[in-house]
Amino acid sequence: MLNKFNPRNYLFFKVFSWFWLTILFTLAVLFVFSQLTESNVDSHKLHGPKLINLKRLANGLERAQHKKPDKTLEQLASHPRIARHRLLYFTQVDSNLAFFNQQNTQQPDVSLLAFTQQLEPQIITTDKYRALGPFKVSYQQQTFLMYEIEPWRTPPLGLRIILMPAWLKTLVVIGATLLLSLLFSRTLIKPINKIKRATTQLANGQLDTRIEMNRKSGDELTMLANDFNVMAQRLESLVTSQKRLMADVSHELRSPLTRLQMATGLAQLKQSSEQESYLSRIEKEANNLDQMISDVLKLSRLEANNQFIQKDLQPLQSILQQVLKDAEFESEQQHKQLKVTGSTSKQLELDAALIASAFENILRNAIRYAKTTIHCDIKDYDKAVIVTISDDGEGVEASELPMLLEPFYRISQSRERNSGGTGLGLAITKHAVEIHKGTITLENQHNSGLKVTITLNHD
Repeated sequence: MLNKFNPRNYLFFKVFSWFWLTILFTLAVLFVFSQLTESNVDSHKLHGPKLINLKRLANGLERAQHKKPDKTLEQLASHPRIARHRLLYFTQVDSNLAFFNQQNTQQPDVSLLAFTQQLEPQIITTDKYRALGPFKVSYQQQTFLMYEIEPWRTPPLGLRIILMPAWLKTLVVIGATLLLSLLFSRTLIKPINKIKRATTQLANGQLDTRIEMNRKSGDELTMLANDFNVMAQRLESLVTSQKRLMADVSHELRSPLTRLQMATGLAQLKQSSEQESYLSRIEKEANNLDQMISDVLKLSRLEANNQFIQKDLQPLQSILQQVLKDAEFESEQQHKQLKVTGSTSKQLELDAALIASAFENILRNAIRYAKTTIHCDIKDYDKAVIVTISDDGEGVEASELPMLLEPFYRISQSRERNSGGTGLGLAITKHAVEIHKGTITLENQHNSGLKVTITLNHD
């Protein structure tokens, strides 16, 4: 079990690794910059046992001048008992006199201590040594400043980083963190964006959507993408099976329906006055069922991309004229008025029968639900033709507008089943428009009925 454990397969370890990588990278950059910057000095007040010990040493040197008045301060400080354990540096404020209590060819750069002469005893840290002082020593009517020097045998790893200017350290930390955070964010967000896009495409009906992920990675996001692909595949299979079943059932109903229509026709030849109304009713319902089956088959072929489409470059106006002529006749039969404004001179790549069917479905719906008037407005633009069809009916609830384009969706109130129709017309229209790379939108007019807008793009 432990042999199969791979931290790269877990998003938690990736985030954890990137976090520590950022810290290590920042420290590495700080170290590199510390080697490139000039020496700096850091200091803070001295306290504790070191302060007490050095004060005692300074007092001891002052007392020694009374016991050995012939000795200079340099000679006293160079005594092996002191020089063996301490490197001391003495200087005078008002003269250039300065000396160490040890002979050393590599004496440290003590000029960095000049700024501390008027201060209380400090701990002064440089990249070469640490100095403790100053301590005043009065010897033979002269005043000296004493420092204990502690050279770095091996400079601490982070010492130069500590001595770097604060602005440079801040700049390095922000820059390094920002860079690695950006790289990590891009690495993390890229698969999330893939999943987001795929989810949006699937929600828009593109059931063949799949997520391509790096197979070498086995983290949680990859597992989520794999689960999404399995879900999408099963969903596509279920929807395809449902559509195929609907098409098969509709196709199989055609044969008994045809026989029913033939039997009805034969019965009408021998009908009596009592049977006439019943046979007429049977014929009407058979015709309605035949129309429904035709619509179901057509919708199934459109959804499955099995509908034969033959697009030719032809004027849209000529197709609309025939459709509007039929709609005008139908509206007159129902004592309603169709008003047409505008026209188009565009020639588009169209399947004339399919696009005509789309406009017929919308016009028939508008005629059916209008109170008195139907408007059709045609506008010609450089890149598109926009056709708007509206009625003065009661409209539709805003929450139900998106569902009107779904197959078999029906709403209550005025647009119920006894008003006629199969609930497939607008679904067929939607697919017909999309096949022509157009768009269809539905919206309610202010204090009026439904408005349907079809946009057909022109390259």
